[in-house]
Amino acid sequence: MSALHSAPASYGLEEEVFVLHGGRTRLGSLWNMGELLWQDPRRNWSATATNFRRGPAARREPMSSVEVSTAVELSAATLFSAALSRRAALARAFPVGQLIALGALPGSDRYHTAGLHLHVGVPEHERERVYGNLAHALPVLALASASSPYFGEGGQGPLSRVKSSFALGELGPDPYDRFQDLIVTRRLGTLELRVPDPVPDPERLWAILQAVERIVRWPGRWPWSRENYNALRREMLGGLTPALRARAEEIREVSGFPLSWAEHTEAERVLAHTEAHGWDSTCAHLDGLYRSGVWQDLGTPHAPPPRWQGPAGFARYYLPKLPYIARKAYVENKK
Repeated sequence: MSALHSAPASYGLEEEVFVLHGGRTRLGSLWNMGELLWQDPRRNWSATATNFRRGPAARREPMSSVEVSTAVELSAATLFSAALSRRAALARAFPVGQLIALGALPGSDRYHTAGLHLHVGVPEHERERVYGNLAHALPVLALASASSPYFGEGGQGPLSRVKSSFALGELGPDPYDRFQDLIVTRRLGTLELRVPDPVPDPERLWAILQAVERIVRWPGRWPWSRENYNALRREMLGGLTPALRARAEEIREVSGFPLSWAEHTEAERVLAHTEAHGWDSTCAHLDGLYRSGVWQDLGTPHAPPPRWQGPAGFARYYLPKLPYIARKAYVENKK
């Protein structure tokens, strides 16, 4: 592993998950998100979010994923600890409901996905170099995060979300354009890795966060180009290829990131368990993994919530946050 320097950097994490009641997402989740919000409004005003479906599917199932985020941290270790703390807070807010940290679900469309967004703050004079190094490593790290083997009526590989989501895309000439895999954020000025799938396994998450920190702290510079990234992006959608394996070896030399995380993905485990035991069992085990860090069925109840929780939750959670949500969207999308 290469020598590192101690250039100042900061880190943050946004994690989206699906909450399933009776096998599907429901508006009643807003009630629980409201409970989380008002437990600590000063913190959770900006550290929670909810997403909704669009188009014809929204009339049948309007709710999509929910989100929790960490505060700004100064190392991968403290970011990891903060991420687990946020998971615990979300689990407490949802004693009923399965917490499913996958990139997409059976029946998902391009507006019904979940992701893991990593923010990296570096001095402005370092931003271009670190952006290039992260872009060089990102196809490997994205594949290591793969947790979306299902989409629509079937599957489109281990990264179905990345292939189809409206909120992602190949790298273009303007790093501030929002819906790309890696951007410079307009609101915060951070580098945002938008492409990773949710990572329910804490051990895998720790490996990815460590790798990101070591790449950020590495004083060298990898050669990279948008064309090369976009070519490897197309390859990673189908799994590990010789070119990606070679790139993974480069990443390992700098960061120590084990190749095994890209060789064996969460998507593979989900597919294998579903084939052997069925989708319901997979959801139960994914919920256990998110809540406890262990692949196990905790028997979490997940009956549909009362119908009143949808409109009541909208008033409790969404309406108070509406001015903040509108301002945030304006700042993130303005040219």
